[in-house]
Amino acid sequence: MTPDECRALQRLADVPRGIAKTLMLAYGFTDELIARLVLNGVATVVPDIARIGTQTIEIELVTITDAGRQAIWNRMPVGERFEVDRT
Repeated sequence: MTPDECRALQRLADVPRGIAKTLMLAYGFTDELIARLVLNGVATVVPDIARIGTQTIEIELVTITDAGRQAIWNRMPVGERFEVDRT
């Protein structure tokens, strides 16, 4: 996993519901990087609806998978690991 892929997964891990793909792009992550995460099974992109005032728009949410959480866990030094509540 590249450092950018790891950074993206760490950002996604902080937001259980997912992050809008447009926001991930604004953070500096590319479409190609997001596609690689999805192809590697560590993230998913799902359609969603957002409401802004009275307007409704379709967005894409990028979410981390269990495999993505495991990938982050495996890269952490043992002393920095913490238990993840899986309930």
